[in-house]
Amino acid sequence: MRVQGVNHIRKTLVIALCVALGINTNAIAGSFSRAWVTVESSGKISKAVKKEWQDSPLFPELIAESTEKRLGSISAQDLEKLMTKYPDSAAVSNLRWRKLFRLGRANWHQDFLFLFEQTDNIELNCYKLEARYRLKQETEIDKREALRLWTHGKSQPKACDTLFSIISKRGLITKEARFRRIDNALENGQLRLARWLAKPLDRSAKEHINAWVQARRQPAKFLTKKAGQFPKWVDMAASRLANRNPDQLLLLIKDRKIPDAVREKAILGAARTLAIKLDPAASPLLDMDLPSHPILNHWRVRYFIHYQKWPEVLTAISRLSSEEQREIEWNYWTSRSLAMTGSPDLAFAGFQKVAKSNSWYGFLAADYLDMPYDLRAKSQRPTDSLVTNVDRRTDVTVARLLFEEGLTVMARRQWDFVIGRLNEEEQKAAAILANRWNWHSRSAVTAHQSGLTDDYELRYPLAFEKPLRSAAERHNIPLSWLSGLMRSESLFMHDIRSPAGALGLMQVMPRTGRQTAKHLKLKWKGNRTLINPTTNIRIGSYYLAKQLNQFGHPALATAAYNAGPHRVKKWMPDSTMPLDVWVASIPFTETRNYVQRVLTAQVIYEWRYNDAIRRLDSVAAPQITKKK
Repeated sequence: MRVQGVNHIRKTLVIALCVALGINTNAIAGSFSRAWVTVESSGKISKAVKKEWQDSPLFPELIAESTEKRLGSISAQDLEKLMTKYPDSAAVSNLRWRKLFRLGRANWHQDFLFLFEQTDNIELNCYKLEARYRLKQETEIDKREALRLWTHGKSQPKACDTLFSIISKRGLITKEARFRRIDNALENGQLRLARWLAKPLDRSAKEHINAWVQARRQPAKFLTKKAGQFPKWVDMAASRLANRNPDQLLLLIKDRKIPDAVREKAILGAARTLAIKLDPAASPLLDMDLPSHPILNHWRVRYFIHYQKWPEVLTAISRLSSEEQREIEWNYWTSRSLAMTGSPDLAFAGFQKVAKSNSWYGFLAADYLDMPYDLRAKSQRPTDSLVTNVDRRTDVTVARLLFEEGLTVMARRQWDFVIGRLNEEEQKAAAILANRWNWHSRSAVTAHQSGLTDDYELRYPLAFEKPLRSAAERHNIPLSWLSGLMRSESLFMHDIRSPAGALGLMQVMPRTGRQTAKHLKLKWKGNRTLINPTTNIRIGSYYLAKQLNQFGHPALATAAYNAGPHRVKKWMPDSTMPLDVWVASIPFTETRNYVQRVLTAQVIYEWRYNDAIRRLDSVAAPQITKKK
C-alpha cells in the first residue's frame, strides 16, 4: 500500500477551496461538510452531530477525524479494534499509517510491529527493521532489506538513520557495499553524498569519484586519459561529448584516441545520443555491430524512420527482441517499410493485423488501407444484478456520498480503497456506477483497469461539455480535440496538481494562467483560479489555439502544449514530412506518446459527440509542413 507523507494536503483546505470556488455549492453547504469541519476544528463529535450522523455511512469519516486528533493517546490495540469496527472507511483504515509514524518516532517497537502492514513507504520500513533489530527478531531477509535501503543512490529519510547506525555496528556495511552506494549516488547525480560516503575509504574511492566528475565536466579529456582505468563512466562521457561536440567525439573514435578496451562502449554511447538528436553523423555508427542496448535499439529504428531509409528500418527492427517485434508499433513500421520497398502483399497483411486495434497505429494502418474503423464495444459488461450488488456495498456508498458532497480528494481516496477490495468483474460494475454518477475520472480509469478497454462510453465520457463547447466555438478549434487533450491532461479531475505545478483540467502552469487571464480580462484570485473548471478551460483552450495558430498543424500544436513551443520549433522538419514519421521521431517519449494519445482520443470523441466516424487523416493532415 502507498502511504502519504506527513505533508499531505489537509482536507479542510480542500473543503475551503471548494467553497471559495463555488464547486458543488449545494453539496458543500450540506450538513455533513459542516459537521466534518466542526469535528476537524474541535477534535470531538458533539451530541448533536452524533445524533444526526451515527446511522449514516459517512459517520466513520467523522470518527476518523476525531480519532486522529487524539491519536497519540490511543493504544495500537484499541486502534485495531476501531478499524475492525469500521472496515469500509479508507479514512479509518489510514489511521493505521498515521499511528505507525507516531509509534516509529517514539520507539514503541512492540506496538509498531503489532500494527504494521506491508507498505512501500521507506520511513515505515526503516522503523520496522529498527524495531526487529531492537527486539532481536531480525532475519536474514531483514538484513538484506536493510542493506538494500542503505545502498540506495539518494539520501534516505532521517527516520532511517538509527537503522543504518545499527547495521553499521553489526558490520553489514562493508567496503564493497560502500562502493556500491557511491556508484548508485553518482548515477543519480548525488556528488555530495558520494563524497561523504567515501570519507572512511582509501584514496581509490576519491579517485573513482574524481573520474566521474571529469567524465561529466571534461568528457574528451576523460575518454583519452582515464577511460581505460574507469570504464564504468565511458558511456556517460561519450554521451555528454556527443551532445556538446559530436565532431570531436567522432574524431577521437576515428583516430583511435580512446583505449581499445572501452572504444566499443564509447561508440555505443555516441551512437545512442546522436540517434536521439537525429544527427546525420549517427548513421555510420548505427551500422556497426554494437552490443544490444534497449534505448539504442529503439532509436536506431526511429533514426532511420526519420530519414525514411526503409530498408534500414527493416534491418533495425530485426535487431529488436522477438517480443518487441510483436508490439503493434513495430508491426506498423515493418508494414510501412515493406510498402515502401516493393512488398505490397506483405505490407497489406501486416496493416490488416494492426488495423484491428483502435489506437494511433491502428488508425494509421486503417487509413493506409482505407479500411473502416470499428469503435463498437466488444468487451462484455457485467450483469445488472452484479452492478446492483456493488452499488449496495457500504464502502461504495461512502465513496459516492463523498463525491456528491464535493469532497473529491477524500472521495478518490475512498474509491481507490474500494477498488483494491473488488475482483475484476466487480471493478467493471464500479466503473459503470461511477459513470452513472458522472464521476468521470473514476469511470475512465476503472474501466481501463478492469479490462473494459473498448467501452468508450465509460473511458471517454462527455465531461464538462458546456464549457468545452463554448471554448471550442470561441477559438474555432474542434471540440473533439479539446476534449481529447483535456482527458490526457487531467483525466477530468478539476482539482489536481502535477509535480511541476500545473493545475486543473487543462493542467495550466500558474505563470501562464496569470498572464493569459490578464489578456482575457478574467479575474485572477491566485492559483485557486485554475481549479475552477470553466476558467481553466478558457485559459487552456486559448493557449492551445495560440499554438495551432503558430504551427498550423494539430500534431505540432499538441506537442507544443506538452513540451513547449520552443522545443517544437527545434523539431520542425526542413521540408514536408509524413505525420507518422514526424511523430515517431519526437525525441521525448512522454511528448511522443502524448501526441499519439490526444489525436487518437480526438477520433474517438468525434464519434462520441457526433455518432459518426471521422478518420485520423481528416482530423490531422497526413503531412507536416513548416508554417511560413
